[in-house]
Amino acid sequence: MMNSMIKENGVTFNQLEKNIYAWVCQIGREFTKEFLERYDRMLLEDRDKKKYRDKGGRQTTVKTVYGEVTYQRNVYEVTEEDGRKRFVYLLDETLDLDHVGLISTNMAELLVKGITELSYRECARQVSEMTGQTISAMGVWNVIQALGEKVCEDEAELTEEYKKGHVKGKREVPVLFEEADGVYIRLQGKDRKEEKQDKSEIKIGIAYEGWRKTGSDRYALENKVVVAGFSKAKEFQEYREAAIAQEFNLDEVDQRILNADGASWIKKVKDKSTCFQLDPFHRNKAVKEKIHEQAARDAVLELIKAEEIEEVFRYLEIYRNSLSDEAEIEDVEDLIRYYENNREGLVPYQSQNLNLPEPPEGLSYRNMGTMENHVWSVIAKRMKHGHRSWSKRGGNHLAKILAKKCSGKLYEVTERLRRPVFEEEKVEELYGAILMSAKAPKKDGKGYEYPAIGHVVGLNGKIQGERKRLLYMAGY
Repeated sequence: MMNSMIKENGVTFNQLEKNIYAWVCQIGREFTKEFLERYDRMLLEDRDKKKYRDKGGRQTTVKTVYGEVTYQRNVYEVTEEDGRKRFVYLLDETLDLDHVGLISTNMAELLVKGITELSYRECARQVSEMTGQTISAMGVWNVIQALGEKVCEDEAELTEEYKKGHVKGKREVPVLFEEADGVYIRLQGKDRKEEKQDKSEIKIGIAYEGWRKTGSDRYALENKVVVAGFSKAKEFQEYREAAIAQEFNLDEVDQRILNADGASWIKKVKDKSTCFQLDPFHRNKAVKEKIHEQAARDAVLELIKAEEIEEVFRYLEIYRNSLSDEAEIEDVEDLIRYYENNREGLVPYQSQNLNLPEPPEGLSYRNMGTMENHVWSVIAKRMKHGHRSWSKRGGNHLAKILAKKCSGKLYEVTERLRRPVFEEEKVEELYGAILMSAKAPKKDGKGYEYPAIGHVVGLNGKIQGERKRLLYMAGY
C-alpha cells in the first residue's frame, strides 16, 4: 500500500526519508526550544533576587545536531563588590556555552570527528547536509580552535602535576617501548614570515607496552599513547613524559627502549637509562641517499644486517677514499657522521645485551619501527599533502586532536563539555510538563474525540507543505 501511495504521489523513498528526517529534526528543535525556555524560567524563579536583577529576555541561537534552535533567555545585572556592573545569562552559564560558543556538545563531537578526516570546508559541507543547518568552514575552524585550546590547557596542567610528582598511571609493565619522529608541514604567510622558513616541524611521540596478535600475520600496538605538536624539545619531552606517566606506572618499568631517527631534539628526549635504537627505516634510507653506487649500497646494508658495525665504518672509510667526486665524498662523510652520532643504536635492541623480562600474557616483543607509519596516519595524511598550509596555532591544535584520535581518546577533546548541566528532578518535571501540554486537546466538551495522532510539538500551527504531504501519505 505504501509503495502505491509513494508512486501515486510521485515521491521516491529517498525523498520520503529526507522529508521525515527534516520533520523529526523540526520536532526536536521545537521541543528543545520549549525545554530551554522553561528551564530558564525556573532559573528566573529560583535565583537570588538581591544578586541578580532581571533585565528582560534576549534571543540567541544554539547549533545542535538537528539544526539551529532559537530561544529566549533572561539577562541579569550583577553588581560586583567594587561597584562595577556586569550582565550574565544564567541559562548560558548553566549550559557552559563559553567553551566553544553556541554549539551543543553533540554538535562539537560531530565536528571533531569530521575534522580528523576532512578539510574544514568539506567538514562544514557534510555536517550542514547531515544536520539540516548551515555551518561555515570558519565556524568549524572556530570550534576546533576553542577545543584545541582546551586540550593545550589540559596538557599544561598535566605537565605541572607530573613535575610535582602527582601523576602515576595504573598500568604496570616490565618493558616500555617508545618511538619519536617529526614531520615538516607548510606554514601560512604570517607564520612563515615570523619563522623565516616555509615549513616547521611537528614532533610526534608514541609509547606502548608491546604487540598483541590480531590476525594470522597482523599485530597491533598495545595501550598506545600518542602525543604531537609544535614544541621545543624540552617542552615536548616534559609533556611526553607526563602523558606516558598518566597511563603507566614508570616506577615499575624495568626497561625503556626508544626507537628514533637520531635527530638532535630526540637526544634530549632520551633518558640516560633508556636503550636507544636507530630507526631501521631512517638507518637504511641514509645509505640509499648518501651512497650513489648500487654495489656499495648493498655491501653496507648487508654489513648492517649482519650487525658487523666496525666493518661498516671500515668499509665506509675505504669507499670514501676511493671517490674523486667532491659531492659524493661529502655525502659519504655525512653518512659516517650520522652513523657515528648514533653508533649505539645501529643494532636492534634485541642485540644490545638487554636482560628483558618475559612479556605480559598475550603480548610479544617484536622489531620496532612503526614510527614512519604513524607519522603518516597521525599527521601527514591529514596535514601534509594537497598543498595544505597551516598557522602555528591552528596546526598545533589539529595535531593534538589527531594524536588523541590515534590514542583512542578522541572523546577527551570534548570531555569538558560532558559534565551534567541540568538538575535531574527539574528535567523530569519539564519533560512531563512539555509532553502533557503536547497531548492536551485543542478544545474540551461533550463528545470530543482525541485526534488519532494527538497534538505533537512539531505540528503546532498550520499543517501545510511537506508536513501535510507526510501526514497524507501516512494515512491521516
